[in-house]
Amino acid sequence: MLFLHQRLHCNAYIKHIVKRYCHNINKMSKIRNIGILAHIDAGKTTTTERMLFYSGLIHSMGEVHDGNTVTDYMDQERNRGITITSAAVTLPWKKHNINLVDTPGHIDFTMQVEQTLNILDGAVIVLDSSAGVEAQTLTVWRQTDRYMIPRIVYANKMDRSDASLPLCINLLKSKFDITPLQLQIPVRESNGRLIGLIDVLKKDLLTWHGDNGQKVICTPIENNTKQWEALCKVREVLIGDLADMDETIANIVLNSDNINCIDCDTLLSAVRRACISQKGVPLLCGSSYKNIGVQTLMDSIIDYLPSPNDCITLDPFKFFGTSISARAFKIVYEKQKGPVTFLRIYSGTLEKGQKLYNASQSKSENINRVMIAYADDYKEVNNVESGNIVAVTGLKNTVCGDLLTSSNNAVKNALTKLSKSKKITQEESIEMLGVEMNIPDPVFFCSIEPPSQAYQLALDNALLQLHREDPSLRIQYDEETGQTILAD
Repeated sequence: MLFLHQRLHCNAYIKHIVKRYCHNINKMSKIRNIGILAHIDAGKTTTTERMLFYSGLIHSMGEVHDGNTVTDYMDQERNRGITITSAAVTLPWKKHNINLVDTPGHIDFTMQVEQTLNILDGAVIVLDSSAGVEAQTLTVWRQTDRYMIPRIVYANKMDRSDASLPLCINLLKSKFDITPLQLQIPVRESNGRLIGLIDVLKKDLLTWHGDNGQKVICTPIENNTKQWEALCKVREVLIGDLADMDETIANIVLNSDNINCIDCDTLLSAVRRACISQKGVPLLCGSSYKNIGVQTLMDSIIDYLPSPNDCITLDPFKFFGTSISARAFKIVYEKQKGPVTFLRIYSGTLEKGQKLYNASQSKSENINRVMIAYADDYKEVNNVESGNIVAVTGLKNTVCGDLLTSSNNAVKNALTKLSKSKKITQEESIEMLGVEMNIPDPVFFCSIEPPSQAYQLALDNALLQLHREDPSLRIQYDEETGQTILAD
């Protein structure tokens, strides 16, 4: 009888674990960790501001030229109209959570992009549709290639008279040797004004209404019209491209007399598979400033970019099991809170007041508060589960790139399991989990010195804090001149 009771108890426990595992997997499927990348002035921050507005997090939209945007919260950013730091924002959209990071587009701040890419699952590359692929676009594309990040392209500023989607398509093909999957067609009036977009998959005309474009009206495209002809032409090219990269679509095309009868859901699934496998890149368009195309961009983030469950690059962290594992990717210093460390959680649950082991430095530290980031504002919570991005206080020694976990034993067990599973050495396992930060060459040099020797200690402490926030900052002391040389 006792044995039966123990067996029933064991079965109940196993069912509980399986149920909890399935629950966590389902919750992680509703998360998107996304970066917005582009050349300077392509419209990243404007696009982010619209996304915040349409998700309901803010009640009015700021403008870069007015200096009142949410993600550009530093005085230098608002005064100069550019994004310097990577502001993290969590926003809800259609029963999903999008953890979105708005990154700098200027080459002087490319280290911020590197720190961000190390923890992202997907990216949105924003183009100025009047210029196409620009210098910094090439840089961020190479960076996303290095981290094997699936991406979608958003051709912004389609309202401009010199905007050209064919230009963007041709430059994407020639510069990156990729296959753009065009999912939308811009629609203009006879005077050239942008009035809406054609959804290539759903065969609908989308138009935006209301003071801020909150309402999107879908109208089916009528047969035997110019819009229908344009739609059929683009859809045929799309299906042909998908057939070359997706076995399901290829079989349908081979066994079908009319490829235009392929339903929207089938094509959507194929585009998602192509995007996650990086065989093709979904291409969308719109005008964020004119409030056209942003909601469909947010839908596409959910539809095409991967959740943490879909990312094969995260497989090594599965060997931590239920133990916490997280990566520090950003540190900012605030007068009231002290150092605020941004973490990407790969496994386990991060609790308020939890003790963490820094595997990169072989040190233990206690976190104080756990917070969800909202640009320069934070919402305190008791715990955050795996797959999310979170901000914590209390970590005084952690620097960007450090791997944090629950204990030294958790690291050892994960390394052992990873080595056995992948049939690799311990050193190779450490490298897989470590992912060293690629620090670019400096582009700015200067020399500084304190007004008097009494301020030297304060200067050294300030520079140490800056180095924690930005690992690309290189500090050297010149004994001959008594000056400190900075390179960044």
